[in-house]
Amino acid sequence: MNRILLAAAFAAIATFAQAQPGSGREPPNPDTDHDGKVTLAEFKASQGERQSRMFARMDANGDGKITQAEMDAASKRAEAAGRGGPGGPGGGMLMRLDANKDGAVTKAEMGAMTQRRFDMADTNKDGWLSKGELLMMRQRMRGPGGA
Repeated sequence: MNRILLAAAFAAIATFAQAQPGSGREPPNPDTDHDGKVTLAEFKASQGERQSRMFARMDANGDGKITQAEMDAASKRAEAAGRGGPGGPGGGMLMRLDANKDGAVTKAEMGAMTQRRFDMADTNKDGWLSKGELLMMRQRMRGPGGA
């Protein structure tokens, strides 16, 4: 259950950097070779760029770590910009990614979530994501009532 909550929290955080519903913009297609299959490598590449941008925005002091204080500040900025409610995208859930429990989340700790997200999205466990699996993952990320 914790993994599901953690995945949901990270998904909410990841959507922070995506287009807002109704903007007419779709998330980028991770199927870079257009073979109808999204491999783990393609998925990591598509998530990595978005994660890097998000991480850089949240790591206010540029030390390569996101603390709870930096997360709180990012949440306030998102709320002020109309991109999230109180607690912001994922709220304090980001700190659950803190694998070594040192009070900060590194890029590596955040990046480890990509493998778990891929595994959860790969519902038939064939090692790649179909358009249907990607659509289901995006719908779960948006949550109930999401566009």
